[in-house]
Amino acid sequence: MKKFFTLKVITTNALICALYVVLTLISGPLAFNGGALQLRISEILNLLVFFNPIYTVGVTLGCLLSNIISMYGWPDLVVGTSATLLTCLAIILISKTIKSLFISALIPAIFNASIVPIVIYLYDTTVPLNSFYWVSFMWVGLGELIVCLCLGYPLFLSLAKKYHGFYDLISATNRYDLKW
Repeated sequence: MKKFFTLKVITTNALICALYVVLTLISGPLAFNGGALQLRISEILNLLVFFNPIYTVGVTLGCLLSNIISMYGWPDLVVGTSATLLTCLAIILISKTIKSLFISALIPAIFNASIVPIVIYLYDTTVPLNSFYWVSFMWVGLGELIVCLCLGYPLFLSLAKKYHGFYDLISATNRYDLKW
């Protein structure tokens, strides 16, 4: 248990948390655009969990702090942050057997597309859930695919392939031979 509370682990998770918040703020209104294309650039950081599960803490706390400014209020704080935590846990479980960064990049799209429409509905219950859910599901899923699969996957793949110190830089516990 001590290895989870070292100064390095705490500091690294604090930096990831801060980076998540900054990237969410940089994304501006696109980070909280319910019912339409939602592009939260900070979601790329979910892929760090593929390399080291301990980063779940920093990513989840970053999401929690980012959701404080969300226009969706408590539903985004509780349910939205839970979506990120579930995403990270799913990446950890899947990476133990499948060991694919590509598959891990799909997981945020699946979880957020499934859960974020519920956040929006809890915020505004006047929206008819049955038709709105699937429209929002598609838009949120598309946004996550753009961010995690089209931007994050090539970014982490390139860093792992071209920068020999990448695994050491991020303290990777999982050093997979990544392929295009």
